[in-house]
Amino acid sequence: MITPYLVFNGDCKDALDFYRAVFNCDEPEVMNYGDYMPEGSKTPPELLRTWVMHGEMVICGTNVWFADETEAFTKGDSIRLSAALPTGREAAAVFDALCGGGTVTLPPTETFYSVFHAAVTDKFGINWNVVAEEQPAKKA
Repeated sequence: MITPYLVFNGDCKDALDFYRAVFNCDEPEVMNYGDYMPEGSKTPPELLRTWVMHGEMVICGTNVWFADETEAFTKGDSIRLSAALPTGREAAAVFDALCGGGTVTLPPTETFYSVFHAAVTDKFGINWNVVAEEQPAKKA
């Protein structure tokens, strides 16, 4: 099993709220840095107390992990997530929601395998492919 792990820099809670609304998910499990300190560790800086040390949420049947990281990184360059939805209508709704504040990288199109396939880099820098499991009508 591979678990997608998305990292942020202080806006992880906002991302969890956003993805929860987009994908209509259950409440995520969240532990903040201020709620848990390993033995021998120093108290986290005040800024980190409310940052997410570990979050989990099921998106489209997949458990996804989330965290705020203090180390510098380039957002979204090394991972793309694919969300497969049952119908073109559902895929379009998720795509439209992910586009809020994001950048479309592949406009919606019908392919030989799906009535809807599109891609977007969302407002948090995460790259998404959104695909409908619904097959296009057979052409005569």
